[in-house]
Amino acid sequence: MIKLKILLDTSVYSAILDERDTIRQNQTREFWKNIDNFELYFSNINLEEIEAIRDEKLKNKMKEFLTKGKKLEITAEVERMKTLYIIEELIPERFENDALLLALTTVHSIDILISWNFKHLVKRKTRIGVNLINLKEGYKSIEILAPPEL
Repeated sequence: MIKLKILLDTSVYSAILDERDTIRQNQTREFWKNIDNFELYFSNINLEEIEAIRDEKLKNKMKEFLTKGKKLEITAEVERMKTLYIIEELIPERFENDALLLALTTVHSIDILISWNFKHLVKRKTRIGVNLINLKEGYKSIEILAPPEL
């Protein structure tokens, strides 16, 4: 059986452990119960954001989630696509990591980017804009979803 390829934003890993928003936490845990139905990927962005966590116990728990996935590399083509998303004003330059996640998803032919980031990623403008750029650049369309949407 062919599995959909998914890349998770760090917001998904953190939501599993974040007790401040129990609804989001429960939705993320439900999503995670089915994680073996997908081909899971992560990137240096996840590693860097997790390494920045000061709470060692939390940091180690989040690192454990990454062991289920395969690491995607940031290539020159990923950097080029990231820049296009910023130039086209889909993602503000100061949120470069969000543009990088989109570029990783696109260049590595990942089917879906999963995130809880509704400000820059999981929104109509980004979904349409990314896929218009991808089409123009010869890439396939990607999906950008929150965990409950999958």
